[in-house]
Order: sequence, then C-alpha cells, then structure tokens
Amino acid sequence: MANENGTWIMYGVEWDDPECLHTVRDAINYLNEVGFLPLFKNDIPGFSLEERTVPEYWWCGDPKVDPWEWRELIARSGEVAYGKFFEKKAGFISKEWLPFFANYRRDGYDFDALWDDEKASRRQKKIMDCFEKEDELYSNELKLRAGFGKDGEKGFDGTVTDLLMKTYLCVKDFRQRKNKKGEFYGWPIAIYSKPEALWGYDYVTSRYDESPAESGKTIEKHVMDMYPIATAAQIKRLLGGAFGTEVRSKKKKFRQPKEWIIPANPKYYDIVHAFDDETIINWKQGAGIIEGDTVFMYVGAPVSSVLYKCKVIETDIPYEYSDRNLTIKALMKIQLQKKYNPEEFTFEVLKNEYGIAAIRGPRGITNSLSEALN
Repeated sequence: MANENGTWIMYGVEWDDPECLHTVRDAINYLNEVGFLPLFKNDIPGFSLEERTVPEYWWCGDPKVDPWEWRELIARSGEVAYGKFFEKKAGFISKEWLPFFANYRRDGYDFDALWDDEKASRRQKKIMDCFEKEDELYSNELKLRAGFGKDGEKGFDGTVTDLLMKTYLCVKDFRQRKNKKGEFYGWPIAIYSKPEALWGYDYVTSRYDESPAESGKTIEKHVMDMYPIATAAQIKRLLGGAFGTEVRSKKKKFRQPKEWIIPANPKYYDIVHAFDDETIINWKQGAGIIEGDTVFMYVGAPVSSVLYKCKVIETDIPYEYSDRNLTIKALMKIQLQKKYNPEEFTFEVLKNEYGIAAIRGPRGITNSLSEALN
C-alpha cells in the first residue's frame, strides 16, 4: 500500500492469478509455507500479503474475501503470530519461525533479564508486568493497568510497538469490548498476549542455545532464498533485530550473581525426592542463568510451592532431549543449599504477597521475596 499524490494505492493480483490467495485458509497455509510475511507492500517486491490478494476486496467487510478481516482470523487461529513485526508495521510469523525471531530480536534475553541488565525502559516494564497475572489483555485495559493515558504515562502505542518488534508481545485476537451489562459493543480491538502464552516458554525460547546472530543469518538466508531480488540492505531494514551480540555476551558473562525462581514439574521428574540422597544434581539450564547464580525451585501441582534453594556450580553441559512436553538443549549442575516447608512459599503466598502469578520459565525475583527466601 502506497500513498501517491494523496491517494492510497493497493497493489495485488487478479482473482484468477495463480499466485492469488482466495480464502483465509489459503493465507494461513501460505504463511506457514513462507514462514513470515509483512501485511503490506514494502521494499522487497512480492514480499507481502497485499501483493498476493485482490486489491478491490480490501476493507469490503466480507471475511470470506477481505484480507483486512483475515488478519483477525489469522491472529485468532493460534497457528501464526500477528503484530508489528516488520519496520514497526504489521505482519505475520509462523509458529515454526517464531523461535528464530524471538532469539534474534530479543538478543537472547528474556524480558526479566533485559530489565535487570538495564536494556528495557520503565514503560516497557510497566506493560510487561501486567502479563505476570494475565495471559491476555484488551489493548484499552492494558493501557489502563500499565498507567498510561490521561494524567499518566505517555507513548503507549510506541512502547507496545517496541515490545512487538522484540517479540515479547503479539496480537492474539481482535474482540469487541463489553459494557457493564456484559454486552458487546464497538469495533473489535486488539488482544495482546505473550507468545509464550500461545505456544509455551520452552518452544518460544528453543533457539536460545544458539547466538542471536546465527538466528538472524538463518532468517536472512530464508528471505534471500525466497526472494533473490532482495538486497542485503532491504532485508536488514525490514528484519531489524539485535546487533552487538558479542558485547552483550561479554557483559552477561561477567555480571554479578543473580537469583532466579525456576519451575519444576513433578509429572516429568520426581523433583520432590531428587535431593533425598544427593546434594548435587543436573537440571535443565534456563536462558540467562550462569555459574554462581542462585535458583529457587518452584515445584508445580500438586505441590505448588518453592521447595529448594540451590547454587549453580556449572553450566552449558551438552545435552539433547526433546518430546512433546519438553525440549532440553543444555544442562546446569546445581547444589542444594536449603529446603523449605511446602506450606511456606505456596503458590497463593507467591501470588498474594509477592505478585508472582505465573512461573513458566526462569524469572528474577523481587527484593522482598529474596529477603523472605534467604
């Protein structure tokens, strides 16, 4: 889509063109095939949903043929992530390719680690904190909860866009709002979510074992394979991402020890009795954890409580394992330092007293919880 002399021009194909996408199912299948795609025309010829559809059907309001309506259905499908992913403009990333983008765009950081290393803004932190207790939020509700708007923080849209570009957020759906009577009204608005809430923490971060630069090169090569006409400058501008990885890695290596709370699922491993006869065990290494850190192990249901405090004494132990529930790329060696009464730091205590409502992956802890645990 381009503005020529004050007039918006749509580019596309005829209905009977072999490259034309006729239905939302065609679009989803195509997105899964190509892996990722901007919504509108850009510097790379042919690299957009716009250029694969009939221009006259845009904004006609018929979800059978209107690509603008399709974007809502695609976001809702759970097969493809939607958001402002390309030059701060809308686009799609398939489930297969999301881990590559997450590693590349996040520069290998979970958001908690990004904040701890002073690479995230206070506004970004306010927004991401809202998703500690919620898997999804209406855009207007997120704005209110994060303290933006009249007499509050400014720059909500720009801050959300930055988080979308880094893949910390995506648009899960579009829905109408509800009034006090529970009745729907108005136009559908964006529902934001973390990709981890769609596809799980382990899957989204499954490329963290490689450098962000490697993931970036894989993405770049894929674009060049699909669109040989694209120049390196065009690809770099469209993909964006994190640079200076060597500097980041050096800083992470020499940072001060950090405390984490990590999940342990008793359905997959008998963690309750893991330290009955041993004080040192191997455990799945979480992204960002280094030797010298402390991990507090939260054991999931039916225990639902923090049981152990351990010191990380070795990391980056090679290990390959994958099934439908779990993927492990490396192990860390942890040494038991303290056991806790299962009634002491329960899920309810963590949620009500320390504001921790979800432990899906390694995350930092607050000063107050650190004091209590220590």
